Amino acid sequence: MLAKLPPYLLNADGTLKEWAWPDLEDRYNHRHISQCYGAWPGDEIDPDRTPKLAKAAVLADRKRVPERLAAHSHCQRGLVGARLKDNFIVDSELRQLLEQGFVSSTLICPHDPYTSMRIADAQGGIPAIIMEMLAYSRPGVIEVLPALPASLTKGSINGMLLRTFARLDKLTWNMDTRTVDLTITSLKTQDVTLIARYGIEEITLSAGILAEKHQSGEATCNLHLPEGKAVEIHLKIGRRNPLDWINRV
Repeated sequence: MLAKLPPYLLNADGTLKEWAWPDLEDRYNHRHISQCYGAWPGDEIDPDRTPKLAKAAVLADRKRVPERLAAHSHCQRGLVGARLKDNFIVDSELRQLLEQGFVSSTLICPHDPYTSMRIADAQGGIPAIIMEMLAYSRPGVIEVLPALPASLTKGSINGMLLRTFARLDKLTWNMDTRTVDLTITSLKTQDVTLIARYGIEEITLSAGILAEKHQSGEATCNLHLPEGKAVEIHLKIGRRNPLDWINRV
């Protein structure tokens, strides 16, 4: 069945095409963003492994301006934006969800803003966006602050499970001092690549954890994580924009 499916296609304007059938054109005012499934909740479109498709997905996500406001639409666009390191979309969609009638005074979330039609989309979607914008992971990779909104200069989060058999016990950031502190406990002995797209100017951690010498300013470093031991890492980060990858495509 997979062999019969069409490949990812692009529209003339460079956006990721929603419909493979030639007579169907994309409706940028529709609330769905199904063509970006490969970015989220899938994990086959990203800036590192598929940069051309990732750029097309960013353009598709940004051009989507739904004529009808729906919680799931804002959640999907925000989650896709987080996976593609687009903190502008993340900030925009979170503000819509938190400020424009999608969360009631009793913390009930409706399908449409300022209505009583209750649905769980935003109740699950808002925390998911926040987690995705603070940490991305896949087997062998942990990325911190992939899509942090510029307005969130300080903060912390505790107890996130990572998709590489590890737990992010704590993540704290201060963008005024350009510092990031994190504690990771791996559930198995493994080598992982740590990514901070702002650039890692300095890294401080216990002896034996850094797998190889880190070059100041590089966005990645390789770590050797022992099983069951909390590893504390202190980063001094640079000022690059995590979305800068799109300018190299």
